[in-house]
Amino acid sequence: MSTNESVNGSAEQSLSEVFTKIQPAIASKMMILQETVTNGVPVFETERPKDDSVIPALRKEAEEKGYSLIIRKTPGQNSLTMHVLPKIKPRPANLKWNVGLFAATASTVFLAGYISGYPGNPILNALEYLATLFAILLTHEFSHFLVSRRHRIAATLPYFIPSIPPIGTFGAVIKAREPFKDRNQLFDVGLSGPLGGFVVALIATIIGVFTSPIYPASAVSQANTLPFVPLFMYLVSFLVVKPNQVLALNPVAFAAWVGLIVTFLNALPTSQLDGGHVLRAFVDSKLHTTVSFLVGAIMLAVGVLYIQGFIIMAVLMLFLSTVGHPGSLDDYTHVASSRKMLLAVWILILALSLPI
Repeated sequence: MSTNESVNGSAEQSLSEVFTKIQPAIASKMMILQETVTNGVPVFETERPKDDSVIPALRKEAEEKGYSLIIRKTPGQNSLTMHVLPKIKPRPANLKWNVGLFAATASTVFLAGYISGYPGNPILNALEYLATLFAILLTHEFSHFLVSRRHRIAATLPYFIPSIPPIGTFGAVIKAREPFKDRNQLFDVGLSGPLGGFVVALIATIIGVFTSPIYPASAVSQANTLPFVPLFMYLVSFLVVKPNQVLALNPVAFAAWVGLIVTFLNALPTSQLDGGHVLRAFVDSKLHTTVSFLVGAIMLAVGVLYIQGFIIMAVLMLFLSTVGHPGSLDDYTHVASSRKMLLAVWILILALSLPI
């Protein structure tokens, strides 16, 4: 038998197995309207179920049989489309990049703290800045990681991104090694990072503000002041700073400032940032793309007119918005009601970390 004949025979056998194993499972839970094969992928069009709880049960049954279902609403019709693929396996991870980038970022953050010019021992200043900023970033990323593990989603360890002083890093990212299965997972993983990092940043802000030196406003030049302050840090400073005084942030407070800004940018509802995951959990791909471009455009305008440091991030947001967001494998099942209440937490994070 020739190679092509062998491949074709294997493909036909694979399709036959799908229709033997998956078709009865689908038919037992909802009415099948049409069965087709598109580019070698079995596709079932079904009526929408009267009870949406059958969808998670069907997904689980398909996984137990060795398959993954990609579920979408059929455009313009009151039906669902299910693509049946061999069970998606996590992509392999390479820890060398994680370790190397962690070491490089620790070095650049330490250097930023060392040459920052804070009063006192420069090595101690560098260690305080490094410890505080990494506490925020690590909590952010490992919140993603632990929630991913809870949902049985394979994820990488954090990839830290080094940068030049005065900050020393562009933050860190963690990548899912397989698709999100439903909107609940997308919401949980998206919210967990900003929430975890935000809590640590709040603590660091309180400690940093209350331990930072305060000087008369006349003794501090405008060049040494920050261009903007996160709302929470602004509110806390009211407790210690009197009129005609200026708070000179120490290494802990400056790391908290960086952490709050990173949290704000990550929580914005755009592209595939954390806030973009939260948004996509509630809306379809078209609306998500529209909002993503709108947020990116607003950020670009803010960068051009007020905060030049936001221009690079805004350009990145706009670029990522062109890629879109794939959503979860099950794009039909709605987010659980309990999670809808957590939207208030997301809004609170954005509000308290808002630069003013």
